[in-house]
Amino acid sequence: MARTKKVEIITEAKPHTIKKFELIEKYVEAWAYKILNYRGNPGYAPASGVIFIDCMSNSGVYRDINGNRVEGTALRVAQCLNKVFANYPSKKAILVFNDLESARVDYLKDEIEKLQLDRIEVYYKNQDCNDFLRELDLNSYKNKYHTLLLYDPYNASIDWDAITPYLNRWGEVIINHMSSDTIRGISQAKKTGAAERYEETYRRNIESLLNASRDDLDKIVLSIIQNNVHKSSYYVSPFAFYNRTNGKLYSLIHCSASVEGIKLYKKVAWQTFGNKSSLKNTHGLENQLTLDLDGDGTSDVQTDEQCYFIHDIAKYIHKNYSARGEVELNEIYDELDAHPIFPSDGYKDDIKRELKQFFGVKFSKGGKVIFTDTQGVGR
Repeated sequence: MARTKKVEIITEAKPHTIKKFELIEKYVEAWAYKILNYRGNPGYAPASGVIFIDCMSNSGVYRDINGNRVEGTALRVAQCLNKVFANYPSKKAILVFNDLESARVDYLKDEIEKLQLDRIEVYYKNQDCNDFLRELDLNSYKNKYHTLLLYDPYNASIDWDAITPYLNRWGEVIINHMSSDTIRGISQAKKTGAAERYEETYRRNIESLLNASRDDLDKIVLSIIQNNVHKSSYYVSPFAFYNRTNGKLYSLIHCSASVEGIKLYKKVAWQTFGNKSSLKNTHGLENQLTLDLDGDGTSDVQTDEQCYFIHDIAKYIHKNYSARGEVELNEIYDELDAHPIFPSDGYKDDIKRELKQFFGVKFSKGGKVIFTDTQGVGR
């Protein structure tokens, strides 16, 4: 008789994974307050509450690299929403947790019950995540509850048919695209039987993916998301996570039909990463001057497209608007709001300070940005 493999209930969470937990927790809290305080458009009632769906929730408990207990997304979000909804007694928070392993679901349920949270409704499922999403019936909550779906697989496995209905409902989706899994496994995909999974994730034949970089794979996923939504305006914001040797592991991609969603996500992500766009180690190069020998010879710091700083936002603004001389500040902010990575909310004073100090920009009382030196003063 074959032995059944024992399920590891508490798994290890590396530093980048713990940072992912932190980002999601902070975003969920800010998202919940945003939805609950929104009064609705004319003719539409405010939201009755929120629904948070984690279709790969694990056990809710991990250990860090030193063996210490770490709370995962499920436990963090449950406690966070319970605290938020204590201030909104007439609203409802519904949480749905699913995992393929029943032992992990049972452990998570016990952990949440120990906390005696009284402001949330929690439901537990034990299914394949994609079957779970297809069978989950949210019709009774349509246009009443704002939904946030977390789709966080352990590898580069995305079932677009299962996700697409959530991309098109009133709500948001956060997808973890594990590009490192693809880079590591795609050369052996046909031998290991993983080719079909990769072809479903990227909707391309396996041969066309063999030489793709991690950034190429991200771009493919972003284009599939845009092609699967039925709305004229849709916002997709990817933030990359790196290991301690600067290897790109995955991107946490936020998807929303509301510009308010992407504005909030970018703000929280930059704050979580310490006022930059990722935790990649730039080794201080963001502070070292270089000469633009191919351009006008001015000095500036080099932009690392895998880790942006406030200076890079100011540089972007100067490059795109300085030739016009004067521009309405709100026009610049509107463009930043729709930008996939650069935030405006939470960083407006910092951006203005950088523009003044390094690009000689002035600001009028009437809300205009005045570019006095179209070349910039350098750094």
